[in-house]
Amino acid sequence: MRCPSFPVYSIVFFLIACGMVCPTPVAAQGWLDQAIAPSERVHDFGTVARAANTEHRFLIKNPLDRPLHIRSVRASCGCTTPIVETEWIQPGEVGSILARFNTGTFTGKRGATLTVVFDQPSYAELQLRVSGYIRSDVVLFPGEANFGTIPEGEARTLHVQLDYAGRNDWEVVDFQSPVEFIRTGFEEVQRTNGRIKYRLHIELLSTAPAGLHQLHLLLHTNDRNLKTIPLRVIARVEAPIEISPKLLTLGKIKPGETVSQRLVLKGRTDFRVLSVEGRNVKVECPVTEVAKKVHLLRVELRPDPHVVHEDGPRGELLIHTDALDDPVKVDVVFEWEVASTEIAADDR
Repeated sequence: MRCPSFPVYSIVFFLIACGMVCPTPVAAQGWLDQAIAPSERVHDFGTVARAANTEHRFLIKNPLDRPLHIRSVRASCGCTTPIVETEWIQPGEVGSILARFNTGTFTGKRGATLTVVFDQPSYAELQLRVSGYIRSDVVLFPGEANFGTIPEGEARTLHVQLDYAGRNDWEVVDFQSPVEFIRTGFEEVQRTNGRIKYRLHIELLSTAPAGLHQLHLLLHTNDRNLKTIPLRVIARVEAPIEISPKLLTLGKIKPGETVSQRLVLKGRTDFRVLSVEGRNVKVECPVTEVAKKVHLLRVELRPDPHVVHEDGPRGELLIHTDALDDPVKVDVVFEWEVASTEIAADDR
């Protein structure tokens, strides 16, 4: 008995309609380019010391009107460990993929391709690239200067040891910081048969502003093959009161529409929230007279329909407390939803 024959293109069309064949989504490339520009998908660590804590954070923005989900990320080489720092990225918000260069277990010229897989709202793949050269004759211990969390206005000093094995005349000639609130210094503590040791001083000054600081200090040497050695510095300077989130993204809203949001304020000591006011946005927020370290605020926001800003519609919340002279500020961004009748009128 002969089976009825069907044109091949009919079968392919049927399979695609049923979701059994998944052609590469050309449309995905458009939003991926908005999520992270092609020029930002490649990072060169340069030449780094062995055991130096070497990382790079790739930032990914969600340009869609639905949440973006990162299912997985894989590396083509064990020299790099990729970490998904933000599994779900909400519309308009920014997430990140951390690429950690494994300088403690690899040496020489290394590189890796990181493949990021998205599965919502649709399937897509994104490739990132990192590379660098890991020196085996220069070792930093510890691999970074990590100050941890310190209160705003407090100073702290850390020390890092640099070991070199090679030329007898090798030396550090300068140690520079890109910011004024970090002071650097160094001293030679050993020089014997080509083995040289330095003690590095990193001081975080009391003038350091609140927030998370991640930067690189640069050691300059007389080695023509290794003129500079980066040293990563991490410090979270904690303000008396911290707020989360610092940016409220309301999405698309209609003029006159009210949107509910939640804010969390955390203090080092008990404090009271006195009032909440808005700029370019009407806000209603009940406050309590009770002093405590953590306040959960529920705010009702209604943006001013007449607000005009060069970067698009936006507003600001000012939260007054008894702990600070200046208010805690929160930015508010949104888009106006255009009615279908207005779109039709514009088309005419």
